[in-house]
Amino acid sequence: MIKTLNLGSLGHPNIPFNVAVTIAKRNNFDAIDPDMGFLRQHAATHGAGATRDWLAATGLQLGSMGLSVAWRDSDSDQAFTDSLITFRADVALAAELDCSRSTTWVMPRSESRDFYAHFDLVVPRLRQIARLLGERGMRLGLEFVGPDTMRADRAFDFVHTLDGMRTLAAAIGSEFHNTGLLLDIFHWWVAHGTVTELKCLTARDVVYIHLNDAVAGRDRDQQIDQERDMVGMTGVLPVIQFMSALRAIGYYGPVAVEPFNEQIRAMTPEAAAALASTQLDKVLTV
Repeated sequence: MIKTLNLGSLGHPNIPFNVAVTIAKRNNFDAIDPDMGFLRQHAATHGAGATRDWLAATGLQLGSMGLSVAWRDSDSDQAFTDSLITFRADVALAAELDCSRSTTWVMPRSESRDFYAHFDLVVPRLRQIARLLGERGMRLGLEFVGPDTMRADRAFDFVHTLDGMRTLAAAIGSEFHNTGLLLDIFHWWVAHGTVTELKCLTARDVVYIHLNDAVAGRDRDQQIDQERDMVGMTGVLPVIQFMSALRAIGYYGPVAVEPFNEQIRAMTPEAAAALASTQLDKVLTV
């Protein structure tokens, strides 16, 4: 597995990328998720070759770039079209820098569109995105969001389970077969996922992994998306079984933590990264 740092997922989103790289190296990460704005500016100033050399010298791999496209059901067609301009440039640069993944989450609800209207809007948009990535040999990872509490008071629900997201991914990535799951243990567990369904996946189905832990004292249907803990801290989520199933299907890609936790946000970025590294080592070496 590739131990990956994303300081934004730890509650520290505004750290300059060169500083984040230093923190990742000091805390024994294998990879870091790229800040494409920083890398775009670096390449514009120094040339893409120099940017590639700088990254190579850090010894870090690149994990996954965020999906910076206005593709959601609240985004207009014009906003979607306009956002593809920068995205095309970012895909070209990311591919040149050996970043092979782009990931995003899919909201499990809509305020204005029923399931079919939502599906008919976002699938063509995401298919176009998957095509742009596929042309550069890159993959798209989609995260389902599992908590009941994210859908209970909304007019319309949308995809929110592993099987549902596999189906959506298949529809989107039909041209290059390059679309799969950003698989988060919290969302898998609250959606009443099973180890059996993990074992039915293939390594190609999984693009990226998020680890964390759930709040103790709440059952699955009471969990809240933005209230989690660091992986291995509460012992609620079956992380050993989860990771064993992923190893069994041959997944050896990026693994990062995404705890959404106030105590971790209150730490310094260095301390948060150190904790993430320690906790990841505990589960990645079992």
